[in-house]
Amino acid sequence: MFNMVKRLFKRPSFLVGLLFLVGLLLASLLYSWFFDNHIPESGLLKDDKGQLISGPYSPFEYLPFGTDNFGRNLFFVILVGAKYTIGLTIIITILRIIPSVLFGLFNYFYMGKALRFVKNILDSFNYFPVALLAFLLLNWVILWGPMMNFEDDFSISIIDSLYIYIGVLVIIGVPPLILIMTNEIEKIMGYEFIESARVLGASKWHFTWKHIKPFLLPQLVVIFLREFISVLILIAHLGLLTIFIGGRTRRVDLFDRDVYMSSTNEWAGLIGSWWNFLMTTYPWITIIPVVFITLTILAAKMMLSGVMKEVSKDS
Repeated sequence: MFNMVKRLFKRPSFLVGLLFLVGLLLASLLYSWFFDNHIPESGLLKDDKGQLISGPYSPFEYLPFGTDNFGRNLFFVILVGAKYTIGLTIIITILRIIPSVLFGLFNYFYMGKALRFVKNILDSFNYFPVALLAFLLLNWVILWGPMMNFEDDFSISIIDSLYIYIGVLVIIGVPPLILIMTNEIEKIMGYEFIESARVLGASKWHFTWKHIKPFLLPQLVVIFLREFISVLILIAHLGLLTIFIGGRTRRVDLFDRDVYMSSTNEWAGLIGSWWNFLMTTYPWITIIPVVFITLTILAAKMMLSGVMKEVSKDS
């Protein structure tokens, strides 16, 4: 495993993808630490003739990404939202994988004849639209409760909304991953040298630590990157369905409209709240977060490509 990591850092595709994700995440965290997520708002700009220009301003008028419908600098909006988008995607992916590995080991070693039945049940989760399931579970709790500003005791903070969001996305993603892990462990335990270990009386712990772990770790890296991409796409879909990470708030924009906005400025929420601008004279407001989510997926795919090439060498 250590040798594979060393080889990965010599692969340009893997390195570029890693530097993009880590660099953007660290920049967002440092900005939050030093500047408390402050997002500057643009003043009024003038054209060449000295006439005032009404916002939002395009990237050509206000570098580098222009401004949004609240007059905020889009560069800093994207920067502030990066830690929620990338960071929470990483957290959700890790929290999906850890129980999946444990349940996969449990299934193989303890389910016995019931393993086929359990696998059929787990496989059924692959046929239900994940985005729809997540929407149904999150819609009332995160949207219709605190986001409609009910005047009763029912209220959820941003932190509570994050916990609920993470919990739901972890729970709905674990069953299909358990099936993947169970199949991977079955494949490893089917190798010829495993039979020799059985004859010698190896324990379940010995099988797990000495035989399964060395083969499973490289596959876990592949599964992690694939799951990272899947979670990010799911988050983007939920954003379009107006389910935002950390919830949403209302604010009057430059067009004097009372509109919803993402409380955390995560990219999927920006896309969902700004989707209508795509077919207007302010398309950059929608395009900028779309570009950054696309670049993040491409960065993860570059890393995945490098990892799969190294894994194929060792297999």
